[in-house]
Amino acid sequence: MTATQGTASHYTILGATGFVGSHLLRHLRQTGQACLAPGRDEDPALLGDLGHVIYCIGLTADFRQRPLDTVDAHVCVLRRLLAKATFTSLTYLSSTRVYANASDTRESASLLVNPNEAGNLYNLSKLTGEALCLHGGRPHARVVRLSNVIGPRADPDTFIDQLLAEGARTGAVHLRTALASRKDYIHIDDVVALLARIARSQQGGILNVASGQGTSNAEILEILSREAGYVCTADEDAPAWQFSPIDITRLQETYGFRPRDFQEYFPSFIQSQSS
Repeated sequence: MTATQGTASHYTILGATGFVGSHLLRHLRQTGQACLAPGRDEDPALLGDLGHVIYCIGLTADFRQRPLDTVDAHVCVLRRLLAKATFTSLTYLSSTRVYANASDTRESASLLVNPNEAGNLYNLSKLTGEALCLHGGRPHARVVRLSNVIGPRADPDTFIDQLLAEGARTGAVHLRTALASRKDYIHIDDVVALLARIARSQQGGILNVASGQGTSNAEILEILSREAGYVCTADEDAPAWQFSPIDITRLQETYGFRPRDFQEYFPSFIQSQSS
């Protein structure tokens, strides 16, 4: 099965000042694509035909401190877009965080959330946005669940960013999670190239965009020690993250995706951040 290209000639990036949105906008313009990038105070529904919309609006690290803004970003802006806007296709960016504590990470899996836990607000709002996108009555809408994306950020706030900041500041990195803990990481360049193709396809439903394999904390520390010379340690008996590998079978079969290996791109990313 292959992806069939849509006919619209331009893209609209919502959330173009954020991490993924800014890299996506740059990639599309560098490849000669026409792009709209509405500001935060603009109503995209008033801008006419939006072409292929890629919805990158979202909160990440600060969602616990901004619960109302989180729901607005993940659900309310989307609702207004679906009600009023003219577009050829809509690609809504969600997150593989919704698989927290799940053993099945296929796109068709049933997921559990607990509203009693503050951290579940992120997952609940993303899943609400996903359902609204898929069942809001507009054709050619789909969901992309993104993994942990590696790349230069204007406001570094991820686990990897924190390790690099600590190493640059002190010459050492100390972990409070187990060395055996694993997460799925994917490079921003792979992400934006995929999003450009997905947005123009006729594929619907949900699609995992991830590497499909976990990288352990031990592997990360080994690269930091070798490439940056940081002294790397970890707490004994530290708690371990429990994340199941992300299933990317549909991504591979539909788009022929072959992710770059973490060991390949992470050393050069370290050097770029220290220069």
